[in-house]
Amino acid sequence: MAIDPKHLIQLTEILDCQSFTVAAERLNTSQPALSRMASALEAQLGAPIFTSRRNPVTPTTLGTELASYGRSIRAATEQTSKLAERVAAGQQGELRIGAPPFHSQRVASGFIASWLQRHPEIRIVLQNGYAPTLLSQLVEGHLDLIMAPVDVIEGIPNLIVERLTRGENVIVCRAEHPLLAEPKITPEMLSQARWITHARDSLLNRDTRLALTAVGVDYIDLPAFESNSAGAMNAVMENSDMLTVLPDLIAGDMVEMGGYAVLPFRLPGPYRPFGYITHEARQNPALLAFREGLSIDIAKAYDRARDICERALTRAG
Repeated sequence: MAIDPKHLIQLTEILDCQSFTVAAERLNTSQPALSRMASALEAQLGAPIFTSRRNPVTPTTLGTELASYGRSIRAATEQTSKLAERVAAGQQGELRIGAPPFHSQRVASGFIASWLQRHPEIRIVLQNGYAPTLLSQLVEGHLDLIMAPVDVIEGIPNLIVERLTRGENVIVCRAEHPLLAEPKITPEMLSQARWITHARDSLLNRDTRLALTAVGVDYIDLPAFESNSAGAMNAVMENSDMLTVLPDLIAGDMVEMGGYAVLPFRLPGPYRPFGYITHEARQNPALLAFREGLSIDIAKAYDRARDICERALTRAG
């Protein structure tokens, strides 16, 4: 025997108000409609649920027990409605974000931490990866937004793309690196240096090779350490005279935080503008708020980072 949960909620309201008339006003219905509901419920159960329908309405033991279930259903319904309202307002939910390793460590994590303070009921899942893999996961529906070089998009429909930086790469080293004392950095010096390289499936690995080759540096045998871990690469660079190539947004942040420097040697392209990519089908208030905050935060961070890098590169002429 299935009892309509709505009828149990209505019964609860009648007993709480001790009146069919008052309950009808609260439920935005009529007193006759509630009376018919009560009679139909008694017929369905084959037992009375009221000892008296006159005010104050008095329930039987069965009526009291049914009303207790009605209160639980009413409370759950109210909580569900409040949850739906918070989700619709972008105040609660889950966002799945993807970013490359260095961006996760230097850009995404800081922004996410401050954003979550303003949106405490949103849960964020951050996944590290390189642009091609992240893009596939976005298209397949496993991620809601990725931070990545936005020029990786080729003919994929229904994507929303916002460019946030120019994406110039620079050479980064520890702050006390011997080359920083040189009046002018030459390709020969770079050829003699030891290098940290990014994982082979990353666009930055490919771009580093192209840029150094373009200025006459034979890159084939230069890398002494390769990793997809930003933390490991930072630790090696901090404790050695190895060099690496990073986007200006990341490099500027590292210099600003201390311990690192941008080598005064301007690399040629390719430049890969950095931004975010999301899918039209997965837009919701929380994601829209995240996108807006990200655009503002990255723009400010990039202005600072670009100024730091440009001051260092000015020495290169």
